[in-house]
Amino acid sequence: MAAAQSRLGIDHPLVTVRNHPQALEKYRRLGFSPSPISYHPWGSVTSLMMFPNNFIELIGIDDPTKFGTNSVNGFCFGRQLGGFLDRGEEGVSLVALHSRDADADYADLERGGLHGQGRIDFRRRMTLPDGRHDEAVVSLGLFIDPDLKDASNFICHQHRPELIWVKSWQNHPNGANGIKAITYVTTPGQLESRWMAMYGDAVRRNANVLEVDTGCGILRAVDQATAEQEYKGTGLPSSPTDRPHAVAITLSTRSLSQLTSVLDSNKVPFIGLPGRVLVGPEEAGNVILEFVGDD
Repeated sequence: MAAAQSRLGIDHPLVTVRNHPQALEKYRRLGFSPSPISYHPWGSVTSLMMFPNNFIELIGIDDPTKFGTNSVNGFCFGRQLGGFLDRGEEGVSLVALHSRDADADYADLERGGLHGQGRIDFRRRMTLPDGRHDEAVVSLGLFIDPDLKDASNFICHQHRPELIWVKSWQNHPNGANGIKAITYVTTPGQLESRWMAMYGDAVRRNANVLEVDTGCGILRAVDQATAEQEYKGTGLPSSPTDRPHAVAITLSTRSLSQLTSVLDSNKVPFIGLPGRVLVGPEEAGNVILEFVGDD
């Protein structure tokens, strides 16, 4: 299971897709129980694969006429996602990092040398398991590097976490219970200064692998050859760019046999390896899902 939520720990990757209903059905076939669909004020549609300490956000564009809503300093979150899709990309567009104080963390990251685009506060109407409607209250801090568009981050402060970490949304038939790592393909040095600004001495480099333990999941950067070897058999996600971009999300599961039983039952192709199960990008919104046992 993932470690407890920690400052700048992995909160959630945004798996950004063109056809949200189709991708959501694929995630159900993978054995996830997504949260009810809800909508952001800037035109995106979302559903969450919740775990005790982090989650996957499956997100798409529902209404581009709302682009510009809640924009700050010319940045619009919906337009950012739309631009990612317009470039011919799908998959992990951004990774949110956990915050309990968006103002303080934003200021701290700027002091550390990262350039921020500003803060956004918004509300998102949502449906709870008992059918009641309520509003999530969220503060974001934007840190989008134009040279690292697909490897950038924002901080995410949930003011009403009880509306997000709903216990009944965390029971997945595939046994998944946390994000253990997110892996990027790049020349590892390209992300080193950014991660050092966020995590300092926690960043470790070993040959072709750059890693940092965020306290709630590991961020990894590997070169193309290493990625092809690690995920041999699935093929890497398609990408129109050679900029740094995420290729895999590693998830823990209570039981690999439980997972493979669900995949077999739903006729989802996978590769079973010692201690790991790989699901290819065509099944998961153009990102590899790597499952490992809880231990």
